[in-house]
Parts: sequence; structure tokens; C-alpha cells
Amino acid sequence: MSFFKKLFGGSEEEGQGKEQGQGLGDLIKQAKAMQEQFASQVQQGSQQNLDVSQLMAQATANMEALTGQTAEPRAQFVKKTNCHNCGGAKTLPPKTAYVYCDFCGSLTDYDFQKACENPQSMMPGPAYEQLIRDTNADAQLARETKDRDKFIEIQRRLFDRWIELCPNAVSPRAKRDENYRKQLVEYMAQTATVNEFDEKYQEFAAQVTKDTMGIKWQGMYPKMTAESSTFWPLYQTVKAQLEYSYGILKANGVLDLHPDQAPEDLQRRMTWSMFCQGWLPTLGPEDSERMIADAGLKGEYTRMEPVETTVRHCGGCGGEMHMLKGAKVMICEECGTKVDVGNPEVNCKNCAGMISFPVGVNRLQCPYCTSEAQRMSW
Repeated sequence: MSFFKKLFGGSEEEGQGKEQGQGLGDLIKQAKAMQEQFASQVQQGSQQNLDVSQLMAQATANMEALTGQTAEPRAQFVKKTNCHNCGGAKTLPPKTAYVYCDFCGSLTDYDFQKACENPQSMMPGPAYEQLIRDTNADAQLARETKDRDKFIEIQRRLFDRWIELCPNAVSPRAKRDENYRKQLVEYMAQTATVNEFDEKYQEFAAQVTKDTMGIKWQGMYPKMTAESSTFWPLYQTVKAQLEYSYGILKANGVLDLHPDQAPEDLQRRMTWSMFCQGWLPTLGPEDSERMIADAGLKGEYTRMEPVETTVRHCGGCGGEMHMLKGAKVMICEECGTKVDVGNPEVNCKNCAGMISFPVGVNRLQCPYCTSEAQRMSW
């Protein structure tokens, strides 16, 4: 069972040593399983299967074809975004798919193109899969006995471990901000639990499984693509499932638990991004284009223009930050610290290093020499 299944829910049954009845969450593994099924159907002499890294690497090539930006580095482009909180326009290029406002530090967008630059970062690998196996029996018992408290506790363990193993797949704020990380774990665990214990959602999950198993493949190894007429029924089922899911998540107050207070439409785009990243390597160009456009992930990109900035220094890690005029709060994308850049920097009395303090903090260990540094309360 993959991380995605934990997030989206879905039934699970053990059979012949393999997991059956996959839910929406097993998107990448489903695609890989279909590759194996196709190879078996054409009776290849030896099964040649793409491993996860090979499969996901093809997403990058597809994204280049879709964006038409193969001639120039993507770092020269910034996704057009206006902050939902302060209205500021995004000017500085983000280092991760999480797009934070340059002026107030609010999470304001999710850059699907950036996410596809390193798609392997979402895959936790064998350590996480072992934890899944270790908790399978307890999770199944919790389902059967309708023990939500036990189930959600298992989800908390799983998501906390996933964040540890895949830091590039989540917000940089989860790296050092323990309170943020706990909130993120709780948000994801609540999402998985609400979906898991909703009967109608599970009906959708069963249909997703059926539609996925109905995918037909064309082409030959190593580039086999899902036949369009069999992929789109699956897509429509997933679309209906997500629409229903966000309804019950909103009704249960889960959307309000997002640690960045992200608006609902942004949370939806992030969920769609996971689905599209999983299927992008397996679709032809026309279907890829159609899927990304329908999911609202295409986005517009503008060439990054030189702008005047002031260098600030993160009080969490000491890293350089480039501040635009008028900025009040910035997110350090090296360590995730929420930094107060609306007030002057402070010199460490021991090493003279310049420090911009985290929001709400007036005393800390200097990131350069570890001595205590403090500032006056503003």
C-alpha cells in the first residue's frame, strides 16, 4: 500500500501475498501493475518492467513537451500567482512546488511543473513500505471494528514517517517547524480517516479500482500508454470521487485544519497534482494536455525579470533570503522558517552575524555560532 492510498482511502484485502482492491491512492503502483499486466498479455519472454524511478522520470519529458520550455531552464520562469491573502504578485522563483507569497508568507499556489522536476521525491521507498506492512493488521482490525481512534493513530504514525522520508514532497516549513509538522500530520490523518469510514466514498473507491483494471495499453516497452477510451472513464470517476470527498471533508471541518490555512481551491489543486503526477508518464501527449487542463494545473508562466532585492539572513539556518521592497514575512525555503523581514536585522553579539528573527521569536540560538541572540520586542 502506498502513501497515496493512506491519504485518499480505499479498501484493502490480502491475497496471494499481494494487495488487492487498490483505492485511488495507489496511482503510481496501479500504473506499474498495468505495465506488468500488459507484458503478460503479449507473452513477452521475460517480464521487463519499469521501476518507479524510470516510470516517474518520464513525467519530466512529458512536462517539457506540454510547456514547450525545453529550450531554456525552467528556473527562468515563474508561475503567475497573486496571493489570496495580501494580493501580492509572485516575483521570486520558488525552490519547491509550494509557492509562498513574497510579501506575507502565505501559501498561495502549488506549481505542478515544479513538482514534476523531481517526482521521485514523493516516493518513500522500502522503509515506509515496511511500516505499512507492520501496521496492516492493526489498520484492518480498526476498519472492521469501526475503531476510528485506533485507525487515525495509525495514520498519524504513517504520515509522520512519510514526511521524514520525503521532505521534498511537502512544504519546506515541515523541516524544522515542529508545530507545523504536527498540524500537517493531523490534517492528512484526518483526511484519510474521514474518507476511509465513509461508505459512499468507498463505493467510489471500488469503482476506481474497477476502472483502473479496465485500462488497456498500447505500444511496446519501455513506452506503453493508456488507451484514451479506457483512461477517461477512470478520470471521470476520480473527479466525482474527489468532488464528494471535499464535500465530506469540509462538512467535518478537515479543510480548516490545513496548517497553511490554504483555501479550498488550492487544496483541491494539490490533490489533483498527486493524481496527475501518477498518470502523466502513462498518457499520450493529447491525453496529457487534456488531463492537466481539466484538472486546472496548466497554469501560466512568466519570464523571471531582474528585480531589486535586499539580502536578509534566516534566523533558523542562516541562509540568505532575497527580500522585495514592502515584504513583511517570508518563508525560508532552505529550512522552512517563517521569518519576520518587516523589522530590521540584528547583529549577533558574539560573532556579529546578521539575523532576521522568526515570526514571534525574540530570543534564539545564533545559526552561525550557536550563542544566544536576542532582539528587543517590537
